[in-house]
Amino acid sequence: MKRFLLCLVSYLLCMPFHAQDDPVVMTVNGKDVPLSEFVYFYKRNNDSEPLTKKSVAEYANLYLNYKLKVEAAIDEGLDKTESFINEYGGYRSMQAQEFELDSLFLEETAREAYEQSVIAVGPEGFLFLSVISAFPDDDSYYAFRKSASLIDSLYECLQNGEDFNSLARKYSNDTYASTGGLMGWVSKDRLPHEMGDAAFSMEVGEYSKPITVDGVPVLVMVMNHRDLGSYEDNREDIYDWLLENGYYDQSKIRKAESYSERYGWNLKGEAAVAHMDSVLEELEPRFGLISKEYYDGLLMFEISNRVVWEKAANDTEGLAKWFKSNRRRYRFDEPRFKGMVFFCKDENIFHQAESAVSALDITHWVDTLVSFNRNGKISLRVMKGSQETSIFSKGQNEYVDKIVYGVGDYSPMKNFPYVNVIGKTIKAPECIEDVADKVLEDYQSHLEKEWVKQLRKKYKSTIYRKVLKDVSLD
Repeated sequence: MKRFLLCLVSYLLCMPFHAQDDPVVMTVNGKDVPLSEFVYFYKRNNDSEPLTKKSVAEYANLYLNYKLKVEAAIDEGLDKTESFINEYGGYRSMQAQEFELDSLFLEETAREAYEQSVIAVGPEGFLFLSVISAFPDDDSYYAFRKSASLIDSLYECLQNGEDFNSLARKYSNDTYASTGGLMGWVSKDRLPHEMGDAAFSMEVGEYSKPITVDGVPVLVMVMNHRDLGSYEDNREDIYDWLLENGYYDQSKIRKAESYSERYGWNLKGEAAVAHMDSVLEELEPRFGLISKEYYDGLLMFEISNRVVWEKAANDTEGLAKWFKSNRRRYRFDEPRFKGMVFFCKDENIFHQAESAVSALDITHWVDTLVSFNRNGKISLRVMKGSQETSIFSKGQNEYVDKIVYGVGDYSPMKNFPYVNVIGKTIKAPECIEDVADKVLEDYQSHLEKEWVKQLRKKYKSTIYRKVLKDVSLD
């Protein structure tokens, strides 16, 4: 087992430098599939399964079918549609960033930013402040005294127990007023001298006496305090800051220019970045596998939806024929209840509902029962089981178990104390709707098998079993 895992990993790790050590495991429609790709997808889909020769061989057949479907999608031109191009392009751009950044440069820059913050913030850390400001209407002494008088009055209000944030929201005239004066986290070096001295001399929950900051009378309250913390504590925020301030762009340019120098592109700046992005799958094989996984997966999903899943769901005639021809498959292992559970205000409403649906097929019950809940008045609620015609098996629903099967118990729904059922017990499906989900699943499986048979005839393919056999599983 260990030798096999090491062998698989070695293929992945060595691919960029030793392409000759990456043998072809299969050919599909003239396109080679390298072992590294096969191993990547195998591990993605069988991560928790034991590795055996049988499991690898079985997956090879499944992967061949997968690749055939991708080829069918390409033949249909699905890779040229605007929706595919946009969805794949968006995903690729998102995933590419990890591989296009100079991670060492970003980490070094982040640590430098942290060290500078340690010096700037100092041992006093950060305060979460709230402020009330009274900006004067103009530069006159009268306007200043008017603002100062307001702040003095608000200070007295605080001393009488009024709420700081409520006063800020009502009387402050700065940009923080709408949030109740909340400034957020700040360090002392980011504050005007007068405000910083006042704020950092107080404890959490204290507010200042009236002070003047750059000609503006203010009151400050300390809402919370925290230290700067370790680098790891701040790493995520620092990286957000790097992104906002253009360091990610610098990082991309550094990475691209290093590739340019290594491979002789003779490109600088954004031109180097653009070229790096255009050949990223070859530069970074792991990204190539990630990109291919999504590219092929999107195509496989779309073609399968058109040829199998959506087609089967809309093929009512085909579903009916399948059910008729395979009816024995859908026998119940035990009787099941076909009907609905009713929650009513009282027993009288239940009997009215029972009378209303008694002559109707169950598929039309809901349309009729809607009339009991009109003008905003809810008189009853219903609970449907699985399938379109509401099939309940024993153990699926506590109300059905008690009322129909006589086992267990339940608690009545609040405001709807009367609980009862309408329906019957059936030993076998009466119609396709009684087993609709299972019939659809089986019909889709049938269509897929027939489709794969056609694809295997249409596209020439070969699995090189010796390549799989030569991988040791010891």
